[in-house]
Amino acid sequence: MYPKLLLSLLLFFSFGLLHAQDYSSMLKEKVIQYSEANPYEKVHLHMDKAHYFLNDTIWIKAYGTIENGEELPAATPSVPLYVNLYNHIKREPEAQIVIKLEKGSGQGDLVLPRDLNPGIYSLIAFTKRSEVSGEKYLFAKDLWIGEITDAFIPRTDLEGTLEVSFLPEGGDLIEGLKSKVGFKATGDKGLGEEFYGYLIQNEKDTLFQFESNHLGMGSFDITPEKNQQYHAHVKSLSSKWKKVNLPSAKPRGTVLRVDVLSEEETGVIEVESNAHSEKEMMLLAISAGKIVWEKNVALQEGKAEVQFVKDDIPPGIAQITLMEKNGPPVAERLVYLHPYAQALVEFESDKNTYSPKEWVELDIVVSDEFGAPIAGDFSISVTDAGQVFSEPYAANILSHFRLSSELKGLVEQPSYYFDLENEKAEAHLDDLLLTQGWRRFRWEKLADENRKGPEFERGLEFSGQAVQLGGKSITEPHKVTAMVNSFYDLPQILEGETDAQGRFTFTDLDFFDSVSVFTQVYLEKDGSSKVSKKNELQLIPRDVKARPDKLISGIPLNQKDNIDFEYVVKVGEARNMLEQFVLGQEVMLQEITVEAKDLSKPNDFRTLLYGDSPDASLPVTREDFVYANVIQFLRGRVPGVQVIGDVFDFQYPPRVIIRGGVITGNASGRTQNDSNPILIDGQPTDVLMAMSLNMIDVERVDVIKSQGKAALMSGVPYINILTKTGNPPTDFEDDPRLGQGNDYLFTKGYQAPREFYLPPAEVEDDGFFSVDFRSTLFWNPQLRSLQDGKIKVSFPLNEGYTHVNVVLEGLSKYKEPVYGQFTFDAGGGN
Repeated sequence: MYPKLLLSLLLFFSFGLLHAQDYSSMLKEKVIQYSEANPYEKVHLHMDKAHYFLNDTIWIKAYGTIENGEELPAATPSVPLYVNLYNHIKREPEAQIVIKLEKGSGQGDLVLPRDLNPGIYSLIAFTKRSEVSGEKYLFAKDLWIGEITDAFIPRTDLEGTLEVSFLPEGGDLIEGLKSKVGFKATGDKGLGEEFYGYLIQNEKDTLFQFESNHLGMGSFDITPEKNQQYHAHVKSLSSKWKKVNLPSAKPRGTVLRVDVLSEEETGVIEVESNAHSEKEMMLLAISAGKIVWEKNVALQEGKAEVQFVKDDIPPGIAQITLMEKNGPPVAERLVYLHPYAQALVEFESDKNTYSPKEWVELDIVVSDEFGAPIAGDFSISVTDAGQVFSEPYAANILSHFRLSSELKGLVEQPSYYFDLENEKAEAHLDDLLLTQGWRRFRWEKLADENRKGPEFERGLEFSGQAVQLGGKSITEPHKVTAMVNSFYDLPQILEGETDAQGRFTFTDLDFFDSVSVFTQVYLEKDGSSKVSKKNELQLIPRDVKARPDKLISGIPLNQKDNIDFEYVVKVGEARNMLEQFVLGQEVMLQEITVEAKDLSKPNDFRTLLYGDSPDASLPVTREDFVYANVIQFLRGRVPGVQVIGDVFDFQYPPRVIIRGGVITGNASGRTQNDSNPILIDGQPTDVLMAMSLNMIDVERVDVIKSQGKAALMSGVPYINILTKTGNPPTDFEDDPRLGQGNDYLFTKGYQAPREFYLPPAEVEDDGFFSVDFRSTLFWNPQLRSLQDGKIKVSFPLNEGYTHVNVVLEGLSKYKEPVYGQFTFDAGGGN
């Protein structure tokens, strides 16, 4: 059954026998060592909606954990979490963000590009550790972007295709021994498809009829006879009859049968063999990276039966392994214990009905299955049920952490198996585990004494390669210095050294949004302060992850019957009117620009406050790079502009006065006397940030003095410092730092968190602009419950649909997943 792992296991186990008296204790120790060296990382993204409209925003809360053999999960040490959005046709991502995880949680939002076409997209999340480990992704969710009435799932095969697999419990069919056989069918879209069939023996004898559940899975019992062949004739509603062979039965071997359904408190394991009449064997259960249960069994007349108490094994997936005494595995089986052991979330609104746009007060209590309150970290989304639809039993943090993240392949409708009111859920979950392999643990991994997983990435990084002029390899380490210029912080100066081949990497960096990185590599001369830069340098951009192949699922196609088309059309018209207004404003802005500017010059968003027409503008040339900072550069250059103070003093910074107004400023919030606005790339900042800019990074300085042009800043004069970093089309070929031993790189840091917009409590009726058909009514990724398990939120309704959906997801303080859903009648009208 295990041809590839027998040799390595036998070598490993023989080593263990020579050095350990207690074989099971040795196995426990090896499993723990492996789990500690290779923690199992999980990531889940809670998003505000299940599908999105064009030009929408995806609001995200990320949760990450690891399991390393300890009693409870822990927060993942990974800090950068990479989130990519892919069109299901293209390989390159349409959009990318990096979320900063702190103690296993982080938040962000992804603004959909304006040029997206309606269609199916996939949101993929991964860490560098998972990518190096070979994982395609840690989290993936398919999204429809566009009008939900147009949603579809493309076929992956010819129409009417039906593929059926039969998988014996434990691994093999054995002649003369009863076995359970799981089966699974997929249709022309690669998704589970309901079907039925007949089991045939030797091409002529019909043994029985069988049928699947709604997801195309099920099981039956069979005792293969000697020298007999078995196949099935199968058919779905959309396919023709098809013949599918069952795996051939082996003449001799051992079968494993596990029953966790018949009794509520105990499970039964049966072992039967026609290869051994009497034999010592061992049963083990592995869960969460450790051996949690074991039992020695002795075959008598080729049979053995063992009962176990379910509470002895933690809730979740467990791998039951039958092993020869002091030998390799013989058979394995996955089971799920206590699927209903889950947190409970109770919601209570302050009123039974509400008026349009009225504020709702919502009380939430989080508790465990025994009613004890739970403290934790949560996020909540509130959506208009008339615009936002979800697939039945869609994925959530509970189903992902407990099930989907543990199994190979796609798990359809994963929360179906955790429905407390679904009487068939536990039996169907058992069928699922018969047909989908566990990706968590394989015994052959223990044979590698030196196997250790990749390190966790604890910050951003960039790397480069230096070579000698002409491309020859460097033969000795060189010094490396780098400067990271970010709009959100002071420049970071980094120093390091290449390896002997000229490679270098700066790690554990922390910066937000777009940054420019200037790097130089040099060799210090012995006994002098001179340096040699006779080399070439290339900074290496971050790899763009290609779209991983996966089946498309989770698109709420079957919700079309529940759509109120009259309301959807009404909301769509309002959304289109707003979009046309925005586009019209852009066209007007372009027309105004065309009248005053050259047609070939694009609009500059950094200068919208004054229409890109300052009272004075000072371009920075190569000759101006000698200035220490932009404040020194400004001194004495513009009539009516004075620079007072020491331009090198950061403790007592200089002041810049325009026509009697002081503009050194702290529009950014820093305490400083006589503060008035200074802007960098159109955003408020202060004199200290302005002084920190490198002159080489400055494109020009605009001075706005007149009352008319400063009207949007309350008539106060100000300066706007425009940087090359803020204007990506800028040509850097003339940068004097480039050349021998230097290079420049633009890259993105963590996404700066934004606050979800809520309309004010009182809004004046202004016709079209007061219309409120928000699809996401409320989003808060930073909810905390304390020891009492209580949370209170408030949010305004829109003026649309009468029903509202509320979803809460998160992790308890013990890193256990929590999910709750609530729908209430808003009582409004559309």
